[in-house]
Amino acid sequence: MSGLKLNGALIVCVLMLPFSLPNSQMLDCREVRSSFQFLYPGMKWTPETPVSGSDLQVCQPKGLTCCSRKMEERYLLIAKQNMESSLQATSAQLKVLIIQNAALFQEAFDMVLRLGRNSTLTLLREEFPSLGAGASGAVTQLFLEMSLYILGSDANVNDMVSTFFSRLFPFTYRHLLGNGAVTGISEECLRGAWRGSSAFGSFPKMMMTRLSRSLLATRVFLQALNLGIEVVNTTQHLRAGRDCGRSLLKLWYCPHCQGLLEARPCRPLCVSTMGACLGGAAEVQPHWRSYVEELGTLAAAMKGEQDIEAVVLRLHVIIRQALKQAVAAKSKVSTQVNGICAHAPPRVSRAAPMSAEHAAASPVAHNRPTVNFDPDETLFGRRREFISGLRGFSQFYSGLGEALCSKEPAALNSSFCWNGQEMTDKFPGPGLKKVHPHGSESRQKHPEPVISQIIDKLKHINQLLRMVTLPEKRWRARPGGGAARRDPAGQGQADEDEEGLESGDCDDEDECTDVSGLGPPPRRKRLRIFAGYR
Repeated sequence: MSGLKLNGALIVCVLMLPFSLPNSQMLDCREVRSSFQFLYPGMKWTPETPVSGSDLQVCQPKGLTCCSRKMEERYLLIAKQNMESSLQATSAQLKVLIIQNAALFQEAFDMVLRLGRNSTLTLLREEFPSLGAGASGAVTQLFLEMSLYILGSDANVNDMVSTFFSRLFPFTYRHLLGNGAVTGISEECLRGAWRGSSAFGSFPKMMMTRLSRSLLATRVFLQALNLGIEVVNTTQHLRAGRDCGRSLLKLWYCPHCQGLLEARPCRPLCVSTMGACLGGAAEVQPHWRSYVEELGTLAAAMKGEQDIEAVVLRLHVIIRQALKQAVAAKSKVSTQVNGICAHAPPRVSRAAPMSAEHAAASPVAHNRPTVNFDPDETLFGRRREFISGLRGFSQFYSGLGEALCSKEPAALNSSFCWNGQEMTDKFPGPGLKKVHPHGSESRQKHPEPVISQIIDKLKHINQLLRMVTLPEKRWRARPGGGAARRDPAGQGQADEDEEGLESGDCDDEDECTDVSGLGPPPRRKRLRIFAGYR
């Protein structure tokens, strides 16, 4: 009976041997050599027999070891490479999501501008043919400037609209209003006379209002997507520093030196190690979550006056009404222009002439990845789908360390794991201080500079996103936001800087359907923005 107890005790000891610190009798370096040569074929740096390991810097054993100093150096390199590869793989899906949608939305917005330009050119050709090619050139230039604006050009929407009407009015005055025979009036004076004569009524200001809001929303939306790509790309390419490399070596390859080739790191040790290696990336989380939320708010708000599709595809209606306004007030406008320009001294125009090549340039010539579109998709629907997918990554930075550790294979024996020094059935192991990822030590350590840069960029774009999605009344009240300022007499006459939306002289015949003068496109005319892109 006592023999049976003795044999049972021996069996238990044998079963536990693989998870005990090996000694010189049981440590066999042959399997360690095979494993190392699988990583570095042809390298014969593994000792034939266990050695003391006195020259090791990180994987210092309590007894003997199967690692040499050169092996330790190579293990450190591959540990850093493994971490960097895991980081890229973990964020790849998020990066692809943003990159593909950024390309898709850019192409969609360009398509809207193409269609808006073509509708306006068709209007001039069919309803106002006497204006000629000069007016068409002004339209093409306007849409080119709009395209450059949403890509981030240093331009002002009000200025581009004013410039458009300044280019359009000389053709309107001479050809549409029948003043071609009038002499003594310079082109330079005519360019500015539309303001003093109110030739186009309130429609230029209406155009400024609508384009200002919709183009700004589109511009910030694209800026936010591009910054999202930059943030994720920077995260993907975080590099493991010296201390991180040593920690990763201890986490993954030091057990190999003791013959524990199938050892897996304890989860808390892995998470705390990844958190330290990520240089404080967890600090990005609140700003990243705000980014996802604010971008979703903007995407939902891009309708009506903030929807580039609704505004640009109706732009030709505003221009038609502006021209009709000039024709209806022909006599008054002609008289006022004569009074303004008849005795005005000629001045040399400082505006650069618009070459034929420039006027004919397409506002959407950009090199971007080819994206396959669903012909039944709409721009708004696609935005909603994208935001839904992005919200699945709203906790990306808070769970990044856990995600990296999740790529580790599960421990073969769930009761044992590598605690950084030995196999143990609990964490922390003997002699190790428990790590508190959110404790005082973590709070006192500042994020790495690259992480601080990410945070600063997210703060900036979040501020822009909030500004664009302010309620309309608050938006109009901000400096430069288009607040209406009335004259002291209270007559309701807007001054020159007003961007408020006026009703104009629209009627139902001219497709002006609401109190602002121009409603959104009728549902039957809404653009299937991705049609024809298969």
